Amino acid sequence: MTTNPPRLQGNRRLLDPARPFSERVTRLVRDWEDDGRAAYRLVDGRALLALYCWHLDATRRGTVDDDPATTAYVAAAFAANGGADGWDALLRERADCTCHGQSWRLENISICLGCLRYVCYRVDGPCCPDARIVG
Repeated sequence: MTTNPPRLQGNRRLLDPARPFSERVTRLVRDWEDDGRAAYRLVDGRALLALYCWHLDATRRGTVDDDPATTAYVAAAFAANGGADGWDALLRERADCTCHGQSWRLENISICLGCLRYVCYRVDGPCCPDARIVG
């Protein structure tokens, strides 16, 4: 029997496009809380980028729920990935945008919260219905 690395459990939950992004976050945070805030429920990589950018965007727009558990989850995932230094390292990584196939540093690319594909500034609207682009 093969098991996935523990952290992939959080990533898999957040990267699953079957539900709206905010529902994915709610379920992820609930799983984390139900599991005693277990570190293996935290996210990294693309999932962390999407989560952190979503949280920043919602905070700026004033649409983030005043949910201490979600705020604690975002802070825990950020810290588990190296805090500010880890975030800077993540933003220096490169990825190809799915809209034009060009390579970008993550600090210069956005992400669709519907399908979690990377998109560049030249994308013409969200690629998924009712999804925000953040980043």
